[in-house]
Amino acid sequence: MPLDPDLLGAYLAACLVLILLPGPDMMFVLGQTLAGGARRGWAAVLGILLGALCHVALAALGVAAVIAAEPALFSALRLAGAAYLIWLGLQALRQAWSGGAVAVEAAPGAPRAPGVLPRGVVVQGALTNLLNPKVGLFFLAFLPQFVDPGRAPAAVQMLLLGPLLPILAVPFFALVIAGAGRAAGWLSRSARASRALNGAAGAIFLGLGVRLLLAPR
Repeated sequence: MPLDPDLLGAYLAACLVLILLPGPDMMFVLGQTLAGGARRGWAAVLGILLGALCHVALAALGVAAVIAAEPALFSALRLAGAAYLIWLGLQALRQAWSGGAVAVEAAPGAPRAPGVLPRGVVVQGALTNLLNPKVGLFFLAFLPQFVDPGRAPAAVQMLLLGPLLPILAVPFFALVIAGAGRAAGWLSRSARASRALNGAAGAIFLGLGVRLLLAPR
């Protein structure tokens, strides 16, 4: 077995503790669900999962260590991520100000492929995760603590352990999406409530961007 069973158990327990602490990813999913319903929330989850898997691979290959050792590169990624989140927030606030409706359901008669997630939101979720260098550094610092040098190569163990954290978070994302999606669907019947939902989503995105912008290295 490439992983130590005791270390694996400790890792899973640590993952559950981390998941129960609401973080930027959970807030991003909440904001997207409020802005466009459950389908948009699940698209955000898929994007976040893809971004997290990329960070795990970069940590296992040592790329994250290079970023950590280069303050200018780290700062550039952090600023890019913050700017992107702030831009998303401003877009949502502009839609709220202009009175745009929340796109929870397709317009009557409009074609819609069942089960297809909006690709734009998937890309947004992936970018917000990838452009946050703190996520990569987290995996770089967290995963090696559960690696057994006497077993498979460290990179292999990190690649096996890393995806477990975002996968275990999916049921918790589902709870957030279920609650927020129900509220969004109910409130979308009112134009004023729709503007309020967009405003709430914009405030969440802006808050995440400012938080990343002001966060210490």
